[in-house]
Order: sequence, then structure tokens, then C-alpha cells
Amino acid sequence: MIKLLIAVAVAMLLVGCSPSGLDEKQPSSSEEYLMGETVYVCGCPMMCCNSLSRNPDGRCICNMPLRKGTVSKIQDQILTVTVSGREKIIFLKNR
Repeated sequence: MIKLLIAVAVAMLLVGCSPSGLDEKQPSSSEEYLMGETVYVCGCPMMCCNSLSRNPDGRCICNMPLRKGTVSKIQDQILTVTVSGREKIIFLKNR
């Protein structure tokens, strides 16, 4: 019984952090962003989402509120956003 409960909990966690779905539209290239620009990214504690927006309202695909951050590094199709002193990597190109 305990194994079944653990399996269900793990499955719910993985489905909740699914990288696909909903209406989240990702930008197409890093040229659309500038160093120091304010953006809004997923506020979940894990790196399961790739949500990025210029609009402060709304939620990411795992239903967490977006958090304000600053673009700190732009490299190829990867943005590094500093949020509350921590860096979060955003992949702009679909993997």
C-alpha cells in the first residue's frame, strides 16, 4: 500500500512539471532580449519549467506564479535570468 502511494505521488509530481502543454509561447531567439532587461520566469523551486514572459501577470505551465528577474547572460539560444539572487537557465530553442 505504501509503495502504491509513493508511486502515485511521484507520478503526480512528474505530470505537474511537464515541459509541454498549455498556451505558453516561447520566444524564438535570444536576439529578442537584452542584457539587464526585466523578464518574468517560473517561480517553482525546481528547474522543470521553461516559462518566460514580459508580462508580470499569469502563471507558468506548472501553475506557479511568475517571478521578476533580470537577464544576466545571453549565449546562443540560452538565457540566464537572475531571480532573487539565484540564476535560472531558460532554453529558447525547443529541445
